[in-house]
Amino acid sequence: GGSPQLLSMRELESLPPWPEELVPALGSMARIVVGNRQIICARAEFGLQSGAVAGSCAIRGILHRCDPWLGDSTEGCFIGDQLRGRVALIGRGGCRFTEKAERAQRAGAVAVVIVNNADLLFNVLGQASDIRVPVVSVTKSDADTLEDGVVASVIWGLHPASVKGVTG
Repeated sequence: GGSPQLLSMRELESLPPWPEELVPALGSMARIVVGNRQIICARAEFGLQSGAVAGSCAIRGILHRCDPWLGDSTEGCFIGDQLRGRVALIGRGGCRFTEKAERAQRAGAVAVVIVNNADLLFNVLGQASDIRVPVVSVTKSDADTLEDGVVASVIWGLHPASVKGVTG
């Protein structure tokens, strides 16, 4: 598959800081950064970012709004490697979360973002040890602001205090 593109130290240092009130939730949250804007996400129960071994990471890719939107078949963008290097946005519903992630990973996605059908964060539950890409969830209104084709970074576990040389 396409190997994920990791952010350099300089790029990490230029990230907007975690919102102060969410620092206690670093272990269960993630964020998507597009330019200088960040969207707070919930981490899935499975995938690269799950569990204590996940540590922290930042993976970059091109946002891709999937078709079929629910990721409930192997048609459209899930054929071949059409999602190579992409951060796949997939709607909630239609099939299990793990199936959506498996299809996206097989098509080359570097990360999977499950979009809720309401304006609240939700837990993406499921067990799948073979999913090696990060999986996170976002609210419907946050997802509506994400444009197809822009570069986005999916980041978790990185507390600004742990990045040396940050200037205001």
